[in-house]
Amino acid sequence: MGKSIRANAKLDDRKVASILAELQRWGNGEFGRGLTWRSIEECSGYTRQALSRHPPILQAYQTAKRALDKPKRRSRTKSASDEILYLDQTVRSLREQLSHYQAAERSWIERWQRIAYQCSRRGLNIEELDSPIDEQRRR
Repeated sequence: MGKSIRANAKLDDRKVASILAELQRWGNGEFGRGLTWRSIEECSGYTRQALSRHPPILQAYQTAKRALDKPKRRSRTKSASDEILYLDQTVRSLREQLSHYQAAERSWIERWQRIAYQCSRRGLNIEELDSPIDEQRRR
C-alpha cells in the first residue's frame, strides 16, 4: 500500500528530488511498463495535480513515459555497467549543483564585503550593525 495523500503538505526540494529519482527509475524500466500518475501518487503521497504543477516532475514523467514506449527499452534488471552509468550521471549532476551553490556563496560573500566596505566609508561600524535587536525596537 502506498503513502496516504497529504493534501496540505508542500513539495520541497528534497521531496521533488526524491520523486524525480523515482521517475528516473521508472524510465529505466526497473518497475515495468505500467507507469501512471496513480503509481507516482502512491509512492510520493501527493496528488497528480500537485505533482504535475512542478515542471521538473512533469517533464521527468513525460520522459519516463517516452522511454517506456520505445521498443528497445532497458530490462527490469540493471547490469553492473548500467548501474555505474547511473551513478556517474548522479555524481555529475551533484557536482553541477555543488558548483552552482559555490558560485552563489561567492556572490554572497562579495556582496557582504561590498556592504562592509560601504559601511566603513560612511563611518558605520559593522559590529554595531550586526548587533542583536532589542525587544522594544523589534516591534
